[in-house]
This record gives sequence, C-alpha cells and structure tokens, in this order.
Amino acid sequence: MRPLRLACIALLLGVLTNCVAYGQPPGYSSPQPPQQSDPYGRGYDDDRYYGAPAPRVEVGFFYDELSPYGDWVRSRDYGWAWFPRDVHPAWRPYSDGRWVNTSYGWTWASYEPFGWATYHYGRWAWDPRFGWLWIPGTTWAPAWVSWQYGNGYIGWAPLPPTVGFSISVGLQLGGLDLRFGIRPDAYSFVPERSFLEPRLSGYYLPAARNVTIINNTTNITNYTYIDNRIINRGVEVQRIERATGKRVQAMRVAESTTKVRSEISSNEVRIYRPAKQKLDSVRGKERAEKEQKERASRAPATRERPQPTAERRAAPEVIVAPRVDRAPRVDTRKIEQQERREKQELDRYLADEKKKVERLHQQEKAEARAEAERSQIEKRHQAERQALQQEEREAAQQLAARQKAKREAALTAAPAKGKPLTAKEKAAAAKKEKDDKKKGKGQERKPEPPPPA
Repeated sequence: MRPLRLACIALLLGVLTNCVAYGQPPGYSSPQPPQQSDPYGRGYDDDRYYGAPAPRVEVGFFYDELSPYGDWVRSRDYGWAWFPRDVHPAWRPYSDGRWVNTSYGWTWASYEPFGWATYHYGRWAWDPRFGWLWIPGTTWAPAWVSWQYGNGYIGWAPLPPTVGFSISVGLQLGGLDLRFGIRPDAYSFVPERSFLEPRLSGYYLPAARNVTIINNTTNITNYTYIDNRIINRGVEVQRIERATGKRVQAMRVAESTTKVRSEISSNEVRIYRPAKQKLDSVRGKERAEKEQKERASRAPATRERPQPTAERRAAPEVIVAPRVDRAPRVDTRKIEQQERREKQELDRYLADEKKKVERLHQQEKAEARAEAERSQIEKRHQAERQALQQEEREAAQQLAARQKAKREAALTAAPAKGKPLTAKEKAAAAKKEKDDKKKGKGQERKPEPPPPA
C-alpha cells in the first residue's frame, strides 16, 4: 500500500505543478471556440451573434457583394453596418469621384468598386468607434447628401440614417436640423469654381477649416420626387455655370453591367443597379421600423422598460462578421505590416493637414488690416486648431478600432457561400492542411479576384 500511496502523492504534485506553471487553477479546461452550424457553407449559427440575425438574413445580397471591399460589424445603434477596407485611414464617403448633372439632379459618379451600392442606397453613419459606417437601404437616389453653399464654397455630407424619404413629403428629417445636426467635419468643402472637376479629391479643404466655413454657408438640401424619380436639386446649376464659366450639360443615367466604377461618356453616366429580387433580400430599415411599430401597437399602453435578456447583457458592444472572400489561412505578419503602413499613412496625412491649416492661418493674418479683424481671425483660428486636435485624437482611435475589426474578420472568416462540403471533403481538406504544415507550406495563399460582373 505504501508504494501506491507515494505514487498518488507524486501524481497530485505533478498536477499542481503543471497548473502553477501555466497559471491555471486545478480543474481548469481551455475554453472551446463556439461551434458553427456549418463552418464550410453559407450559414452560421445565430448564437454567435447573441440572438441577432445573421448578416445575410438582415442585409441580404449586400453581405457578399461588399465583403471583398470591406468588413461588416454589428452595433447596437445601427445593426449590421459596413466600412471599406483598403482606403486611406482618413477616408470619408463621397470623396473619390465627381458630380455630374443628370435627369436625377446632381448625381455622384464614384470611382470606387463599392460605390454603386454605398452612394445610391442606404445611409452613412458617423460612429465614434469606427468613423464612417454604411447602413444598407433599398431606395435608389442619385446621391444621399446634405448640401452647404455660400461665400465661394460648396460642401456635401452624407445624410444620417435618421433621415428617411417619402414620395409625398420628400426628405423626412424626423426633427433633425441639417444646419446643426450634422458635424461640420462630415462635410467635404471645395471652392465652387472647382465643383465640376473630374477628380475632386485634389480640391478638398482641410476638415479643420469646416468649423469656420459652415458658419458662412447656407444649407440648400432639396430632394423632390418627379416622374417616379428622386431628384437631388442641391446647388442651382446656374450658380455653378457662373462660378466655373462652363456650361453644365444634363446627362442621361443608364444602367451599367460593371460594378467597378461609374462610367461617364459625353452625354451619359452609367451606374450598376442590382435586380429587384436581390434588393428584396435586404431586410432594410423600413421593414425593421414597421416591425417595431407593430410590436409597439400590440404592447400595453403603459409598461415598464423591458430588462435586457441574459444574451443581451452578454453581447459585446460590437460584433464582427466573418469575411467571405479570403484565403483559407491568414498570414498575421502581413496583417501587422498593413496595420503599420496604415498608421504611418494616417500620421503623414494629419501632418499635411496641419501644415495646410497653418499656411492658411498665416495668409489670413497677413491680410488682416484692423486690430478688430485680427482678433476675430484669431478666434476662428483657435477653433480650427481645436478641431484639428480633435480630428487627430479621433482618427487614431478609429483606425485602431477598424484594424481590430478587420483582423477579427480575417481570422474568423469562412469561404464564400455555396454548397456545403461533405464529411469526406472536410476530412480531405483537413488532411491536406496537415500535410502542408509538415512540408513547410503554411504560407498564405493569394485570394482569387472576385468574379466579373
């Protein structure tokens, strides 16, 4: 019995030593990753979204269409929302493209491969964590923007998700005052003489100057509905012709077969528009609002605020959807290199913005004639310097949040939707992966380009 007792004591000491060495208490077992209903197919268990609908359920075909160009996150404020992946760290909507006058009014012709969706459907929300997030919608318009005009400048900013549209009323602001309800730095301002330039990105004023410009411009947002068309009036064509000295031609809007970018010819702009059956797959804000009203009408007139469920309490503030277009394995070193490049690019951009603002300040001080005028200028400059500092703080925080979401989306991704693999195919794939590791072939495979439209 004595040898047996010594063996048991030795075994117990070994277990305790192992637990201490790895910082784990006795009885600890490594947590297992959440199980997916079909990790190789199109579906994911809704449990991974804490009771929320899976992205394809809520945003329909937009999920797969936009995944090659950005990532989907679910927030408590907007539901499933999307942000672009390979863009400038200080990127903003309606910046890479141009304005053309069409039978729909001012129409945004985007040079970005996702522009056919994000600038003609849905709304953009400014999120303090990520920056700009696109909220899907199904109503097409030439653009969904708020306009500011005056003092030689024209500016536009994405309309927020709270702004709807009705055929009989037009824009439904829901009590929002566009003059004060949109952040000044959400606007892209250009000199009015540059409004028709084919590449507007080279004419934008520093965003820190917007706190001054916004007070010297007037909101001229104007949407109407004529002949089954949503018309974006915005700034008057005659004003643009006077400022630029050019005749503004009214172009025809035609449907394009390519999604890569808007195509512009001498008298026509072509923009891709999906079939109605695809748009019908989008749950959309309108349906969500309708369901909310129906639930409210069925509820008692007086009721206490419902307490959050256990799943709601456990849900994180932001949930990241898996990416559908990546290679089976991800090289984390490449992700780290990309993140460093993005940080360096943002630092260079912010340094350039600061230099531009300082040059403008010096020029305005030199042109000031009276002491009272110099005092007013200094007050404006102080507000602009504060706006620049706020931009620097927010840009760094939002870049870090987007990088974290992109990393999570890449590392938890699954192949694009399609026919699920059989058990035999899964076993073969697992064996191949094991053999590749033995042979030292664990490098990342280059993703295949998206299929042509």
